Amino acid sequence: MSEKHLAAGDALPAYGGKLRLFAMRFCPYAERSVLVLNAKNLQYDLVFVNLDSKPEWLFEFNPKGSVPALEYEQGKAIFDSAIINTYLDEKYPEVPLQSSDPLRRAQDKVFVELFMGANAAYYAAAFNPNGFLPSHLEAYHKGLELLQKELESRGTKFLHSDEPGLVDYTIFPQLERFESLPLLGKPEMAIEKTKYERLVNYLDAMKNVPAVKQYYLSAETHAKFAESKTKGEANYNMLDTSDACCIRPRKKKQ
Repeated sequence: MSEKHLAAGDALPAYGGKLRLFAMRFCPYAERSVLVLNAKNLQYDLVFVNLDSKPEWLFEFNPKGSVPALEYEQGKAIFDSAIINTYLDEKYPEVPLQSSDPLRRAQDKVFVELFMGANAAYYAAAFNPNGFLPSHLEAYHKGLELLQKELESRGTKFLHSDEPGLVDYTIFPQLERFESLPLLGKPEMAIEKTKYERLVNYLDAMKNVPAVKQYYLSAETHAKFAESKTKGEANYNMLDTSDACCIRPRKKKQ
């Protein structure tokens, strides 16, 4: 298996006849779509790209040059994780990840929007430590408290229900990275069980979900990548184990 990130000048891998996601291994937004593909048991190919030296063909799939981008037919793609994941949930309804209630779907989107304040604080702490402000710490814990209260209010194991859904797969990649903050010199941003017991239990449950488990990276790994990036030498290929460039995470069902 390879986690090599293709860069400018590298050739586009041959199309394999299935869904293909262009991603970056340490990008939480790309991870959202990986988790949804996994949760739906879809066959797909995964191509990682170096976002500091983008291959020219990436812009053919997303004019913005960002990830994720989903090639749903050869040469045809959509981009943005929210758009991709809604498309996947509607196109492949066998494993529904959203509520049938329009109001609940709207409430999920509102929650995700409000939670993004904590995500912005994470980036300030992890990648711009000199620009980290008291307001960032406040926004971060406000987001954690919001999540804990939402879990308590819904009274289910996951936000979606007693099974994870799109809202869970949308926020978990951020939470996965939040756990690296104490290792990056921000102990005041630790998610402590004494304060966030329901949230910690939720995190533990999400880590054991099969769709998450096969893609999850440890706090130590995220911290190592963040440190390399803040030094101006983002180590995209720190997990690479071969010279191949495409990963096929799901085997065809028998």
